[in-house]
Amino acid sequence: MNTVTDTPVLEITRMIDAEPERVFDAWMKRERWQAWIGPDGTNSDVTEFEPKVGGRYRVLMRLSDGREIGVTGVFKTIDRPRSFAMTWKWDSGEHDSLVTLTFRAVGNKTELTLRHDGLLTPENCDGHNKGWNSALNKLEKYLK
Repeated sequence: MNTVTDTPVLEITRMIDAEPERVFDAWMKRERWQAWIGPDGTNSDVTEFEPKVGGRYRVLMRLSDGREIGVTGVFKTIDRPRSFAMTWKWDSGEHDSLVTLTFRAVGNKTELTLRHDGLLTPENCDGHNKGWNSALNKLEKYLK
């Protein structure tokens, strides 16, 4: 049975020049995640990080204009090095959404797929698309 919904879903697929274990660990080790998470122009601190099912995380992003925005969530699934899922909620009060990442080996590279469910409006989806693509650009540079 197919369910029709008006809620936009964001899906981004990238080929990353690193094996799945390295790409996965760039998300699941505090120092590595902190080195690249957030769009261009942000510096981030991962102030809470419990990479286990039910564990929490918190990222504080410092924008180039001096503003700070935080995001929190809970790890829902972790299957190293194939996939993980986490909730995603901005401190500004946005509802919880769900980010699911999958990592598939393709030779010595990794096909990374990021799916972000629960984005309520096309504008919200577009904003997250820009932010995630910018962060994934930083991830690629970090892994070189």
